[in-house]
Amino acid sequence: METSYFNLSRRSFLGAAASGVAFSWYELALAKPTTPLLPAALAHPPQLAHLKAAPGWSGTPGKARYRIEGMAKVTGQKIYARDFRAKDMLGWPAQERVAMILRATDASSLFLGINLSILPADLQPLRVIQHSDLVPLKLDLPFSMSPPAPDQLKVLLVPTGTQPQFYGQAVAILIFKDLNQFRAAKRVLQFNSKVVQVGAMLPPSSFAPYNPVNYLTRYDAPGSAPFSQVQLGADSNPHVPNSCDQPFNTRAAQVRGLIDQSLGNPSYKTISGTYATQVLDPMFMEPEAGLAWLDRSSATMHLVLGTQATNGDMADVASMLSGSPAPATVKNVSLYSCYPGGGFGGRDVSTFPPLLAVAAALCDAPVRIAQDRYEQFQSGLKQLASKITHSLAVDSSGNFVAFKSQQSLPSGGNNNYSQFVAMLTAYCGLSGYNIRQAYVDATAQPSRGVVAGSMRGFGGPQASFAVESLVDETAVALGRDPIELREQNVLKQGDRTITGAPLTQRMTLAEICSRSKNHTVWKERKRIKAEKAKQGIWYGVGFALASQAYGTGTDGVMAEVSISPNGEITVRSNCVDMGNGSATTLAISTAAFAGNNAAQVHMGDVGTFNALQMTTNTPLIPCPVPNPPPASPWLSNPAYTASFSMSSSACLTAFHQVHVTQQATRALLDAALLPAAAALWNQPLSALQGQTAWQGGRLVLPSLPLLQPLSLAMLAAQIYNTGLPKAAMVHGLYQGSWVSASYMLAGSLRSMPIDGLALLPSGIGQDWQVVTRQNVIPPDPNAHLYGRSLYAPSGALVAVEIPMTTGVPRVMQVELLVDAGKVLQPDLLQGQAQGGIAMGIGYALLEDLPLEQGGAGDGRWNLDRYHVALASDMPRIMNITPLPSSASTETTAKGIAEAVLCPIAPAIANAIAHATGKRFRSLPITSKNILGA
Repeated sequence: METSYFNLSRRSFLGAAASGVAFSWYELALAKPTTPLLPAALAHPPQLAHLKAAPGWSGTPGKARYRIEGMAKVTGQKIYARDFRAKDMLGWPAQERVAMILRATDASSLFLGINLSILPADLQPLRVIQHSDLVPLKLDLPFSMSPPAPDQLKVLLVPTGTQPQFYGQAVAILIFKDLNQFRAAKRVLQFNSKVVQVGAMLPPSSFAPYNPVNYLTRYDAPGSAPFSQVQLGADSNPHVPNSCDQPFNTRAAQVRGLIDQSLGNPSYKTISGTYATQVLDPMFMEPEAGLAWLDRSSATMHLVLGTQATNGDMADVASMLSGSPAPATVKNVSLYSCYPGGGFGGRDVSTFPPLLAVAAALCDAPVRIAQDRYEQFQSGLKQLASKITHSLAVDSSGNFVAFKSQQSLPSGGNNNYSQFVAMLTAYCGLSGYNIRQAYVDATAQPSRGVVAGSMRGFGGPQASFAVESLVDETAVALGRDPIELREQNVLKQGDRTITGAPLTQRMTLAEICSRSKNHTVWKERKRIKAEKAKQGIWYGVGFALASQAYGTGTDGVMAEVSISPNGEITVRSNCVDMGNGSATTLAISTAAFAGNNAAQVHMGDVGTFNALQMTTNTPLIPCPVPNPPPASPWLSNPAYTASFSMSSSACLTAFHQVHVTQQATRALLDAALLPAAAALWNQPLSALQGQTAWQGGRLVLPSLPLLQPLSLAMLAAQIYNTGLPKAAMVHGLYQGSWVSASYMLAGSLRSMPIDGLALLPSGIGQDWQVVTRQNVIPPDPNAHLYGRSLYAPSGALVAVEIPMTTGVPRVMQVELLVDAGKVLQPDLLQGQAQGGIAMGIGYALLEDLPLEQGGAGDGRWNLDRYHVALASDMPRIMNITPLPSSASTETTAKGIAEAVLCPIAPAIANAIAHATGKRFRSLPITSKNILGA
């Protein structure tokens, strides 16, 4: 990685590697840098005073008074991509071009070209980039841009004379000489239907579904061997014959027949329903923006972006342009990554970075693209809609016996992450219920709609609305209390999920039910409903559970912790802070083993961690597997890991990223801080290991209280004087459990729950030194089939009022219970939960966006038409209650970002059903729906 000599602000982000292309990671300052960008090879660069977080953010060790970046945000310092201009980037040309992207507002007709004759001569763009201009570049577009039909070509811009693949697809990029010309021209071009020319309307298209990632089948009944993909050691597709890698397909079809028999058993009561959710826009704070410059002298593409997929964006740009001929050849990619202004999945594999990079590749100067809110609606990623049909069989005692689900998620014109969103919807299909006979099929259905992808819950909210509505309907049909029925059927520790994955953690779903059914708002619902009815108000209370998974099932994460000569701690992470407080959380995580909060946190850096020299490459295993099978790569290759890095999400920090940050701090403690203390105290190192403690930010040895407490500054001086390691870098892999191994630290073999470690000596010019792992304990061989293994249970009680004259529903009270494990920073948890409630209210009652015709792709959608929850829509009473730590054996935090969102919309729907006696199976539920019913 090249060195940056920008003054450091707070956020640092990096991209990942691609074959044959070099990557650089740079740190953007809060204000304009005052030192020139110097070559990486310069032997003695000037020492820069890094900009740090505002004094006062840090509380006592392990706590924060406010966000580490909070002061910069509220004082308007440069932290977002749209804040920067080419003149801010030292080493860049000062002249900056500005680009406008023209998009197809009609995907039902042929695209015939663009008409710029309405622009006067002085407003004509310097260059117009169309598909024909891209053909010579030989672009290798990423997988995420796969079109809806397999026989269609991946294209970035719509070719003239063809039908757009989706509404809002880019047709041309206009390059203007400067901002003034751009602004004037945009006023003429935007919303003008004559600019993008179209031909006759074509017949509607139909597309084959994107291949489902999983068909899930579980059957566990007396007298039959358990059937699930984990218990079999392979997944299955009941719709095709057996194959070498899927030898249980025929059995899966037979098992599903048995489940259908249970669903049709007359001794059971079977409830069925079809539920639908709408398309959503992520509505993050800042529309996408960026700068790009192709430095042709070094074939380096420089990108200034706000993104949650730093590694993916860099790799995509590199692979896309690495085969292009001069002068568009790219051999290096440098990312200056800024705060994304919110993420929620909307900045994960976006179409924006490839368009920005192509504009720069064909521009004579740095180019800037900054979308307004209309353009962001037209082109930004959307949440997949859903149509889910469930059937649930219940015995006479109220036990859930059998379940089936067919899930179709209409997606947009690019695959993006659509099929993987459908996969998670399938995993979440049973929510938190123990149903031993169940099957789920989930499909992402392509269309010509605006591109939909991973945002707002990655499939969990769609699944939650459907299953929690069905369970409520079942309770009504049985005459049972809805919470008691749930409590009877929830998953407990030791049960298995639909994939057959064992639940090893203590499940708190029953506790959430118990607390909720005894809450005043639930116990008083009938009395208050009768009183409100006399006032002309429908009143109802609804409840919903969620057992939302966090993590992807195979999570590779990393962290570096270093100590400066004056004793300040710095954290470096591949994590991106999307407004969820990740930077603050990681800054306070060092206190566990270093006694102090970090002074600086660099986010989004993946390239630095190449120093770990790890690989994900494994040899192909033939089918059938030979006997004996080949050795596990975990055992044969000490540098192997199953996943090196991934995009950030709002739910990965508390459990995953905190873990590796703490383990890096622990490694620094064992390798440097304790040896330094042993020397200063003149004690044998063995007498300190496991015996020291931190008190008031100083290291003490309780068994020898007369020894001088050591500050980090004192320890750092000893470290730098003796050449001890000044930094530790770790990689962690979670797949059902943390992979662990032993590492030699300061002469002792230490077992740690990480799979990679490197140390950086404090001497001048020293390089990272990999510590070879020993005695590795790999994950369970079938853990890759778990689907998910980490859960953050939650439940929501919601009270609504609906005036009978207007039919407008209003959420009056929300009581949200969440199992967050160990709460790291209470106000960050509260903030995430409040955001989840707001999103849930918008999902249930307000937000609606057609996917295709008349949707955001027409370029005329903004907040005057798209209604998100405002302060006036929030409940007057809103209590977020984490389960007490004494109620859980968890010693670590859990990722709750999606857990606090998923139960809100179904709880609102259930409350409206209780209030009106009418069940609404589609979102959003509007006054028109209610009065019409």
